[in-house]
Amino acid sequence: MKRTERHHLKEDEMRTGLNWFIHFYESWQREILIAAGVVVFAALVFVALLLVKYHAQGVQSQAIGEVVSLSQDLQTKPENLAKLEALSGGGAGSRLACLELAAYWAGTGDDAKAASYLGRIPALPKDLLYYQAEDLRAQTLIRKKDFDKAIAIYRKIQDDKPKSYPVDAVLFHLAEAYEMGGHKKEALELYTKLQSEYSQTYYGYEASMKASRLALQK
Repeated sequence: MKRTERHHLKEDEMRTGLNWFIHFYESWQREILIAAGVVVFAALVFVALLLVKYHAQGVQSQAIGEVVSLSQDLQTKPENLAKLEALSGGGAGSRLACLELAAYWAGTGDDAKAASYLGRIPALPKDLLYYQAEDLRAQTLIRKKDFDKAIAIYRKIQDDKPKSYPVDAVLFHLAEAYEMGGHKKEALELYTKLQSEYSQTYYGYEASMKASRLALQK
């Protein structure tokens, strides 16, 4: 086929395709415009949601930073307690503020105040902060010699198998609760498990010491 003929065929194909597109657009103009409007609207909504999300993350980061800063200076600036109390009332950093206040009062030996702040931390989400709060709650119960309730908390954490909280810490504290509650056999089993499976961690080392001591008491 000659070059000029091929050129004319291509022009005819392009003309035919263009005519088909124009005809299609004219036939479905209303539907096409509606669909385009929907796509544009969805894109605007998506962008708006992203902006809201990033703004919320920024506000949360700022609130958390403020809580951490206030908590670090509690010993030298007791007036920060009032500021933390205000932050614990609601908002982005309220859960962390409750945890920090609970830890402060637990450190002073006022377990009642510590428990009151821990009780304000919701059960969801079950993240690192939640399990830190549950651990602290169990520790306050151990100091009150309420070992059964402390054991129940640690066993619940163990059953949850949280990825956000170290398992060896949970098992070690559970073993201690068993030991102090008079359940020597269960305590020794957990200490031995920690010694075997977490030998390279702090709690694995501490468990090996406790396992040796308990074994000698048999």
